[in-house]
Amino acid sequence: MAGFWHLSDVELLKNLNPEELQRVEHVAHIRSYDTGQTVFRPEANPDSVYLLKDGSIRIYRLSDKGAEATFGYVRPGEIFGELSAVTRMGRESHAEAAAPSVVWILPIETFRELLGSKPGVGRQVSQQLGDRLKRIEKRVEGLMFHEAHMRLALILRELADHFGIKKGAGIEIDGDFTQSELATIVGCSRQTLNQCLRELESRGLAQMKRRRVLLPDTEKLREFIESESRLGR
Repeated sequence: MAGFWHLSDVELLKNLNPEELQRVEHVAHIRSYDTGQTVFRPEANPDSVYLLKDGSIRIYRLSDKGAEATFGYVRPGEIFGELSAVTRMGRESHAEAAAPSVVWILPIETFRELLGSKPGVGRQVSQQLGDRLKRIEKRVEGLMFHEAHMRLALILRELADHFGIKKGAGIEIDGDFTQSELATIVGCSRQTLNQCLRELESRGLAQMKRRRVLLPDTEKLREFIESESRLGR
């Protein structure tokens, strides 16, 4: 199992000694998920936390009427579903594979023991939680103070920071995103998102083809965001 993926390469677990890593590998198991497959759902007493090896995981919530709100995406090497281990509260979010993904699943009690005995693990978890909170705060700010086309530009920049790969002179967001999924992040309808995409495309800021988004000129996108921010849009 260790030969398949070295847990010691994960920043979260770098402070574990070989015996501790072996114990984690012994109690954990690995599972593959196809795009769109559910990793976990809300539950009162979750018994696992998750480490992403490969792929991308979307974290979202559903309203009482079934509307989705995407909170963010998990990158390889990151832990997710850990909040219940820290707070001992029930799990309220959904997680699904946004691309073919491979996940390590750890018993929640093992993870809690690591938090209690290894300060380095606790620091890494705190940093991840803090980074996610900052991203959510920025999205809330966008929902309150910016129009949809500006929110889309901000989200595309964020996704490029997380999933961007160099593509000629631009950056391609390496994720299998549908317009509906992007709409749940931006906080608008699919129809509005389509209009916003067309506006950004007309400005040469973004192109979406086959569920891939290309940002032809990131400097031009940055200037657009700064200009729109000054106008309060």
